[in-house]
Amino acid sequence: MKNNSFLKIYSAIMIGGTLLLGFLVFKGRSSYNELTTTFENTDRAVKNLEARKIFPNESNLEEKKERVTSYVGAVDKLKAKVLEGQPVLNEDLTEQDFRQFMNQETEAIVAMAAKNKLILPENFSFGLDAYKQGKPFLKGALGRLEWQLNAAKQFIKIAADSGLDSIDEFNRDEFQEENVAAESKEEKGPRGRRQQQRSNRSGSTANPMDGADKVMETYRFTTEITSSYEALTSFLNGLASDGTSFLWVRKIRIENLEQESPRVGQVNLPVPVPGAEANEAGETAMIDAAVLFGNEKMRARIVIDAVRFKGQSAVSEDKKTASL
Repeated sequence: MKNNSFLKIYSAIMIGGTLLLGFLVFKGRSSYNELTTTFENTDRAVKNLEARKIFPNESNLEEKKERVTSYVGAVDKLKAKVLEGQPVLNEDLTEQDFRQFMNQETEAIVAMAAKNKLILPENFSFGLDAYKQGKPFLKGALGRLEWQLNAAKQFIKIAADSGLDSIDEFNRDEFQEENVAAESKEEKGPRGRRQQQRSNRSGSTANPMDGADKVMETYRFTTEITSSYEALTSFLNGLASDGTSFLWVRKIRIENLEQESPRVGQVNLPVPVPGAEANEAGETAMIDAAVLFGNEKMRARIVIDAVRFKGQSAVSEDKKTASL
């Protein structure tokens, strides 16, 4: 009898607990569905509001004008900042003036490099070898050649100040105005045209640089240098912080000149400390450890774009009006 009573009580408790649990699950599920429906409806309403045009009342119009004015002001401040200290593009430069400038600057930069113990490629000429060998100048290219030469000169000054051992190779990409008649001023950049044409042919994927030629031109250098790790670090920091030229490191490949570790027996230890004197017992301080990796010279191949920001108004009055 006692066992039957226990079973009845236990069964009643289990049935009651199951019913209670079922009720709580049902109630929780209902609350979840209700909250989910409310969230979806609210989310849909927000997206609809975001997609709608601003109601054209006086208050909204004034707010839009204020935001556009604020945006234009921010763009103008940015434009002024990037143009600050940038060398001016001399569109009136003559061939005679440029040849004289090219020869003077080549001699000066070679002398400066020698003073700083920076080894330059033999017969270094800023990548302008073709012109030194008689290639004719086109009128539209002279000002840009001068600008590019100044950017290259700044690059070499930073290299010398950073303590690089050598610039083993220095090449520059020719820009379009060197080989064809220049288009109207400030319309399209020397590299921007080619980039845009490639992008249009490729189709689908949007290029984040599309339209960049409207505000800047890029002049590319490819160089190979040899230096210590510390000098290379200083050099890259110098490129990033230079206030005269905007030198944009596009690609860099770095490798140790020493590709293999010393073999067993090639490192002789211990050895006496250079200049150390023996103590009273006749013992001399010894070096019993050596750095096997980390002090090697490094070789870096770097692709750099010297960026010239264009000087026309960043946001025209017509665009301001159209934005409203």
